[in-house]
Amino acid sequence: MASIEEVKAALTQAAEQGNTATNQIRTAMDSIEQMLNRLRAVAAGAGHPKIGESIARAEQSKQRLDEAATLAEGGSQAARDYIVILG
Repeated sequence: MASIEEVKAALTQAAEQGNTATNQIRTAMDSIEQMLNRLRAVAAGAGHPKIGESIARAEQSKQRLDEAATLAEGGSQAARDYIVILG
């Protein structure tokens, strides 16, 4: 059985990994935003339905990335909260 200190250390590492993942997700969201800017610029000059589809899918991916970041942040916070409970 792991000691409380070992559990707290593992929780700290998990929370840090969650923070790293969240930062990576935010970077991906920034890239998607750049993609959207380019697609919108192209869409201004061409009204093809595939450009609209591409924009819609990129927006949806950005939303899902935001959801993933929020969940990862929540997981990290829950781990930190448990560390506090353990004392």
